[in-house]
Amino acid sequence: QYYPDAVCLRDTNGHTLSQLKFYMDLKRGKKTFKKNYSFFTGATDNQVNTMHPGTGLYPFMLAAVGNKSDLAAVYYLLSRNPKLVGVGGNKDNDGAGSSRKRQREDID
Repeated sequence: QYYPDAVCLRDTNGHTLSQLKFYMDLKRGKKTFKKNYSFFTGATDNQVNTMHPGTGLYPFMLAAVGNKSDLAAVYYLLSRNPKLVGVGGNKDNDGAGSSRKRQREDID
């Protein structure tokens, strides 16, 4: 028996099965933009703009990490939503951006 409504179910983090599959393929480095461009162009906005629940990384970040990083995929995913670059930023405990500069060490 088939359960077509199962594709709409969400896990405890609110992610659908298609989002999780998208994240896992990116994280494993199985899909490259050059060989699987339809995987990236067919991704929904929801998949591209949502963080991976386990790592806290956006899809463009998942495509950038590891030995199998794919610059073309990172560029494409960022071009879909460039505002993701500024998300998270450098925050202090009070929520403000850090205004302190790092002190140089004297090298003898």
